[in-house]
Amino acid sequence: MYRYTIQLTTLLLALLCTCGPAPLFAQATDDFRKTAPEPGPAPEIQLGDFEDFTLDNGLQVVLVENHKLPRVSYQLFVDVPLHLEGETAGAQDMLGSMLRRATTDRTKEEIDEAIDFIGASLSTSGNGAYASTISKYKEDVLKLMADVVLKAEFPEDEFNKVKEDTKAGLAQETTDPNAIASRVRRAVIYGSDHPYGELMTEQTLENIDLAAVKEVYATYFVPNRSYLVMVGDLTPEEARRLAEENFSDWAEKEVEVPEFATPERPDGVTVNFVPRTGSVQSNIIIADPIQLKPGTKEAIRAQLLNIVLGSGFNGRLFANLREDKGYTYGAYSSTNEDPIVGNFQAYASVRNEVTDSAVTEFMNELRTIADEPISDKELMDAKMQTAGSFGRALESPQRIASYALNTVRYDLDRDFYPDYLKVMQNTSINDVEEVAEEIITPQNVHIIVVGDKTEAEKLAQFATSGKVNYYDVNGEPVDMEAMSAPTDATPEGVLNGYFEAIGGKEAAMALENVSMTMEGSVQGQTINQTMVKTKDARMSSQTSMMGMVLADQRYADGKAMVKQQGQSMPLPDEAVAAMKDEAALFPETAYLDMLDSITVEGSEMVDGEQAIVLAITKNGQTTREYYAAHGGLKLQTVKTQGPQTITQSYADYEAAGGILFPRTIKIEGMMPIPLEMKVTEVTVNGEVDPNLFEIE
Repeated sequence: MYRYTIQLTTLLLALLCTCGPAPLFAQATDDFRKTAPEPGPAPEIQLGDFEDFTLDNGLQVVLVENHKLPRVSYQLFVDVPLHLEGETAGAQDMLGSMLRRATTDRTKEEIDEAIDFIGASLSTSGNGAYASTISKYKEDVLKLMADVVLKAEFPEDEFNKVKEDTKAGLAQETTDPNAIASRVRRAVIYGSDHPYGELMTEQTLENIDLAAVKEVYATYFVPNRSYLVMVGDLTPEEARRLAEENFSDWAEKEVEVPEFATPERPDGVTVNFVPRTGSVQSNIIIADPIQLKPGTKEAIRAQLLNIVLGSGFNGRLFANLREDKGYTYGAYSSTNEDPIVGNFQAYASVRNEVTDSAVTEFMNELRTIADEPISDKELMDAKMQTAGSFGRALESPQRIASYALNTVRYDLDRDFYPDYLKVMQNTSINDVEEVAEEIITPQNVHIIVVGDKTEAEKLAQFATSGKVNYYDVNGEPVDMEAMSAPTDATPEGVLNGYFEAIGGKEAAMALENVSMTMEGSVQGQTINQTMVKTKDARMSSQTSMMGMVLADQRYADGKAMVKQQGQSMPLPDEAVAAMKDEAALFPETAYLDMLDSITVEGSEMVDGEQAIVLAITKNGQTTREYYAAHGGLKLQTVKTQGPQTITQSYADYEAAGGILFPRTIKIEGMMPIPLEMKVTEVTVNGEVDPNLFEIE
């Protein structure tokens, strides 16, 4: 029967195609496809029954009932007021990491075990905690969350771990160009005298002790500035009982709420540049503060506007800078609403040589969307995208919790989120145009660029003042004139200063050999490297992972060998010459014999430290070495290998055999992510196996 049905259907289709008026049918089909269907009415949003009440101590509790699934989630949000942390900037973030480290009743391990046992999740931040579980354990997980926040203990040993983790995270942040651009954006558009523009730095992190973290907790974690949002399989009676059982003993306390001036747009266009040694691309952000309050029609319209401009692959910025010009992998924008002050930004990472051209295109797109109405199709597409993303967001209990929290915290109309799609659907092109005129002002914006210094002055044309402002990775202004190399700096003087810094030229040149053992991490896997170099410029280096040798490199007597996973690789003459240079114990000894090929290029900042730059030209290639202006140690090497620019950084110098060697070596440009190697052992003048230098 099934086979007969298929055959009959096929026969009918064949008859339609051969016997019917085919041209007319095809024309009708084409016309149908050319006409987009009319959008239907906005769907009705069901967030669930929404109730709220306040405990005697001032804690506001919000319940969003949803009995479709046997799950519950809890969010405790502490509304810490805007405040400046000053010399201990970052203490609130560290508090978030400390909250789950211990309670008066449990160690960190016991907390983790209790959460895992019931298959729940629990996370903390500087503004509270979030937890979720199945209904069976709704009481257990809320008690755990309450204990973590209200019975928090702050063990010194756990604080030390958190501080080390924070230090590592900050080091990564201040060397990642995207993170640097974001940090400097905050400092520039808000100002360092506003909490939104205040940044954690190495110095403020060093200032943070356990007492500073406890002070944040004692001052700001109070019930009368907090909200408990419950979402899921709970009745109002259960919600009230659980809230009172777990949080009614939390003592109320008044908190001072400082006032700050609202950041304003700049008077004209400013260009703000962060020189980053060895950058192969420029990270561009065009941004300014805006007034865009949550829970308003303007916020919804701004979302539609941003979709048209650059929230994704279909935005104008993406179509222009990637698809048309090929400057970047992606160009985007965002509008962020906030009760105090929001922000707008457009951003992309582009090749060095097109930095100024990319900024030109950004500014063109901003002027166009600010001055000209968007099209009917763009508006319809934006509405469809918004409807889809809003609907998907409602599948997340955490997102529902945030909607409920916003409603109570900002005193929004209770129908704002249920009517969100209706308001969006009724938005006209004129509505979007009015918002565009308010929040996109290309004549009053900050342009922030992180990149190679050679691109900086090309951007002065965009600045109203005609000048480029320079900043370091912490958003602090840099006086580039003061950054110029000392007038008496010479290549010979810099190189001799380096030898003096590490322990003396005679002592360094007297070494017979140096052996190093290093360890790093790649995608969670440990990578090990051993390297031996000798006075007569022989080198042997083996890199391994999980017991398997990935690379074996050797150089001796003008010959070189490279094996990758046991397979020999053919080497061109230039690669052999490069390995010869790498084999030198100290390349500076060779530099002293070729001073005519070395120039002092100036001075740059390397990870917050001023460095004198030497440009060494050899065999048509230029290598740049960066030596600390104060102290003389080598901080960085930048060289080009084929299409790649390789940046190698050196830090944490320690002595071995009376000579200082870097104990942290970071390599950028060889892989999509930086590779940081820690030197675990250095041996000088040890016994060396001559077989290490045998070349097949």
